[in-house]
Formats: sequence, C-alpha cells, structure tokens
Amino acid sequence: MSRYFSSFFITTMLYTALFGTVFFSFNEFKVVDKKVEEKKISLNFVNIQKQEKQEKKKIEEKKPKKEAVKKVEKKKELVKKQEKKTITKPKKIVKQKHKKEETTSVKKTVKKVETKVKKQEVIEKKVYNYEQEFLHKNLLLIQKQIQKHIKYSSRAKKLNIQGEVLVRFRLTSSGIQGDIVTLSGHRLLRKSTIKAIYEASSYFPKVSKDITIKLPIVYKLI
Repeated sequence: MSRYFSSFFITTMLYTALFGTVFFSFNEFKVVDKKVEEKKISLNFVNIQKQEKQEKKKIEEKKPKKEAVKKVEKKKELVKKQEKKTITKPKKIVKQKHKKEETTSVKKTVKKVETKVKKQEVIEKKVYNYEQEFLHKNLLLIQKQIQKHIKYSSRAKKLNIQGEVLVRFRLTSSGIQGDIVTLSGHRLLRKSTIKAIYEASSYFPKVSKDITIKLPIVYKLI
C-alpha cells in the first residue's frame, strides 16, 4: 500500500509540474505577443505623427508662398496707384493753371470793357452837357435866323399852305455837315425851309463840338 501511495504521489507531482510549466510558458507567449502588438501600435502611432508633421510642414511651406504672392500683388497695386497719382496730378495742376489764366484774362477784359464804357459815358455826359448848354442859349437865335431867310413860294401862297416844318441837321465848326432832314410838314414848305437853313447857317453861332439841332420852322400868311 505504501508503494502505491508513493508512486501516485510522485506521478501527481510530475503532472502538476508539467502543467505548471505549460501554463507559465503559455502566459509568457501571451505577454510576448502583447508586447509585440504594443510595439506595432506604438510604431504605427509614431509613423502617423511623422506623416502629420510632414503634412503640416508642407502646408506651412505652401502658405508663405501664397502670402509672398499676395504681398507681391499688393506691392504691384501700390506701384500702379502711385503711378496713376503721379500721372493725374500734373493734369490737375495744368487745369488749375488754365482756369486761373482764363479767369485773369476774363477779369482783364471785363475791366477794359468797364473802363471803356465809363469813358464813353463820361464823354457822352460832357457832350450832352455842352449840347444842352449851347441849345439852351442859342436855339432861339438859330430859329430866328432861319425864319428871317424863309421865302414863301408863290405856289404855296396861292394854295394858302401854312404850318410847321420840323427839321434836323448837324452843325459843326465849319458849318452844316451832311443833309438837312425834314421830319414833318408840307412838301412845298420843306424845300423853302432847306434853302433858308443853308442861307442862314453863316449867321449861326460857332460851336467847338459837333451838335445835332432839331427845331420847328413856322409858316404863316399875313
């Protein structure tokens, strides 16, 4: 009995030792597999990180190029604007100069015209004043001289023609200038009036300036 018991004990011990060794070896294989898998995973993660870094670098390398292109375009636009400004500025200055010259020339012409008008007004006033004074003093004398030299035509007497003849003529320092104009009156009386004026002109008072005289000559039969 003791032999059987001892052999049974020994065999059980051997089987347990074998089972333990197999179990531990299996666990070690699992641990190794896990480590290998972890290494693979870690390597894959590292590779992914490297790829991401490379892509980031590429993107960052592309960005500066775009920014550089944008900067170059901006510089070109600035240069174009400056060229436009430099080109347009002289035109504005030329226009302003032309405008100033035109305004100055217009002002000069206006001043000249105004001075001429003023001179003419002064001359006309002087002439008008002289004419007024002369006519105020001498118009009746001239009229009387003309009336003295009137000769009634025989035909006008026969037809009993009477009335007034309104005449106008230009009197100068050398005598009557131009034609004597009859403005109203009978045609037979007009002719005798013109003759009387030419005959009486040598008795008119002398003038220093040309004067226009307008007066009526009266015809009456006694």
